[in-house]
Amino acid sequence: MTITVYIPPDIEKRLNENILNGDKDGVRHLLVDAIEPKVEELLNNKAQYSVEELQSMLDQLIEEFMTCVGPDVPPLSDYALSREGIYADHL
Repeated sequence: MTITVYIPPDIEKRLNENILNGDKDGVRHLLVDAIEPKVEELLNNKAQYSVEELQSMLDQLIEEFMTCVGPDVPPLSDYALSREGIYADHL
């Protein structure tokens, strides 16, 4: 998903100034303020996908996954999926 956020010129100027000054908190606050309206818009316009669209997206995800791991990837063992296996390095 690509989300386009409009940043007004005055905010862009302040953003660039904060970046040049190394002000991480200032940059963070300006970006949060800039994307907040877009987040509200996305939450208010919940997308409704058809079964065909969902199937197409799932097929694409499967294809991308198989491209990354290859066709001969072994399945995970029962131990790897167990609580002990997941948290083994945290004991």
